[in-house]
Order: sequence, then structure tokens, then C-alpha cells
Amino acid sequence: MKYNQKFARLTVIAASSAVALAAMPILANHSWSNYHWATTNGIVGIPVVDNTSGEWPARIGIAVADWNKSSHINSQLESGAANPRRCSMVQNTIQVCNAGYGYTGWLGIASISLSGGHIIAGSTKLNDTYFSSPSYADEVWKQLVACQEIGHDYGLTHQNEDFSTDLTNSCMEYTSLPAGNDHPDQHDYDQLNVIYGSHTDSGSGGGSGGGKPGKGKPLGIDPGNNPNEWGTAIGFNARGKANVFTRNVNGYTVVTHVTWAPDSMQADHVRQF
Repeated sequence: MKYNQKFARLTVIAASSAVALAAMPILANHSWSNYHWATTNGIVGIPVVDNTSGEWPARIGIAVADWNKSSHINSQLESGAANPRRCSMVQNTIQVCNAGYGYTGWLGIASISLSGGHIIAGSTKLNDTYFSSPSYADEVWKQLVACQEIGHDYGLTHQNEDFSTDLTNSCMEYTSLPAGNDHPDQHDYDQLNVIYGSHTDSGSGGGSGGGKPGKGKPLGIDPGNNPNEWGTAIGFNARGKANVFTRNVNGYTVVTHVTWAPDSMQADHVRQF
């Protein structure tokens, strides 16, 4: 069984690094700061607009269905344009795109635009330059990253950020062993309940009645492809590499969460962009 295999791996790792593993936030709160969509009923009903091509639409469909298993997510999957490289943000939607973005070091990025303390738009980019390479071409890697980036767009961060471990069955984990980590787990759903089950907001803006699906206002914001475009680093992973950035664009705060490829990982003071 997957769990037993993971437990065996964890036992070996623990023998060599017990202290480090004791600090792993496997059951910790993993909301992404306090970022969340405004809802009047605790249900995020904004659509996920699939602009992807090739094998990605099937992967996006599975990821959306997975997140909709939460009682706080009810997103309609909509078809968008064919593979737009920029993946510009549109209010009251999560836009998902794929392209060969180049050897940027990242597998996927999730960006959110904030206004009035709430997420008002989300964007996910999936980097085919890496997913067409032997190391990441399998469908499990694709499913893990698609699930993770869309999860970020709902307001989740990672349960664990150490690529050398494999501590959960969640797609919201950094790991070099993707098998079994291609869907949310119960802790992800519990965290969504913490984020969206604890309060509601006045107005519409992203709740089940907020905006017309897929007909939101274009914000003119391109999430960008490298740290120079993402802005100021405000978060770092277990290896000391910046993985969360923020900037102001067109009057909005844009925050980007980066999923670096495990074999491109170096701390920021070593890696040159």
C-alpha cells in the first residue's frame, strides 16, 4: 500500500535526520497567509477557466473535480482560449495555462491578485519545457503540479516544503517522489474548512453568487515568468530559496507562489537568475 511504502521511506529518513523530521509541518496550518476569496456563504464558486492544450485538459479536469470535493469549493470548469502564453488575470476567475516557458527553473506558478483584503483573480502557469523532459514527463508529476497550483489559487500553501522527504499523500507537498501525491488529502479539505468555514463576507466578489462565470473584468496583469517580474521575495522554502513574491500592478497586490523543479533547487545566494 502507498501508506506503508511511505512509512518505510520515512523510517529510513528519520534514522539519519530525526531532528529535521521532527520539525516538519506535516499537520500544521497550511493556509497561504490570510489570502481567501470573499464569500457570502462559505463557498467559493468562481470558475476555473482551462486555457490548456495537449494532455493538460484532462489533468485540469481531475484537479478541479478533486478540489470540488471540498464542501467549500464549487467551481465550474470552463473552456478558454487555446494555450495563451501570458495567462493574464481576469477578475472572478482562475485562469490556467500551459506553454514552453523555457528553462526557468520552475514547474508551475500560481498567482493571485488581491483587493480589499480578498483574492479577486487567480492564474496558474504550467511549464511544458520541463514536463516534456524525461524527469517530469509522466502524468503523476503533471497531476501533482496542476493540483498544487490550483490549490494555491484557493488560498492554500504547502503541508511540507522539503523535497528530500515524502510525508503526506497530498499534492500540497514538495517532494521528489510524486507517486501518491497527485490529489488533495483530508488535511487539505480540513484547511479549506478553516479558511472558508469560519466566516463569511458581505457583497459578492468570488462567492457562489459573485460575478458571471468566465465573464469577469480583465485586469491587464501578466503573472510573469521570473523573479524580476514577480517582485519582492517574501517567502522561502526549506532550502532557503525564495518561493513567494509580491508586487503592485495596476493598483492591485499580486502574490506569486513558485513550484521550483527539484533538480533546479539551490538557495538564492547560490543560484543566479
